[in-house]
This record gives sequence, C-alpha cells and structure tokens, in this order.
Amino acid sequence: MMPMKYLIVTTDEFEKKLEDLTKKDKPLLERIAKAILKLEENPYAGKPLSYALAGYWSLHIGKYRIVYEIDENSKEVILRTIGHRKHIYS
Repeated sequence: MMPMKYLIVTTDEFEKKLEDLTKKDKPLLERIAKAILKLEENPYAGKPLSYALAGYWSLHIGKYRIVYEIDENSKEVILRTIGHRKHIYS
C-alpha cells in the first residue's frame, strides 16, 4: 500500500515571490520544484519554526527558504512564502 501523498497548495504571496526569484534562474526553479515534490511525500522534511512563526515549517534550498504549514486534517501542505534566508523571517 502506498503512503498517502499530501496536496501542495500555494498562496498568492508564494507564487509572486517564486516568480520574482526564478524569472532569470531556471536551475533554481528546478531545484525548488524538486524540493516541493518531496514535501508531497514527507511534509516533515523541513524544520519546525518557533516564536512568532510557531506552527510553520521551513524547507532549505541552498540560500533560500520556503515557509509552509501542514494541515493534517486535509492532508495539505500550504506554501506561504519563499525568499532568501537573510530576509525570509523578518
């Protein structure tokens, strides 16, 4: 029996920032796409965040971070935002 995959859901903010980041960087887009596909199988692959971002998770892709939530009831991974590690948490 195959494990259940999670549904990946994106927010408008995530999509806009992803487009801005990858407009001129197709290899980065491919790396991000591969990382997102892994979240379908195992959304707990990232690291849990704390303090003001408690309840969110962070997935590292080189210098970049995806901030996301996991909804166990609906089996969804909600991609909230993406950005450079220096700026993503502020």
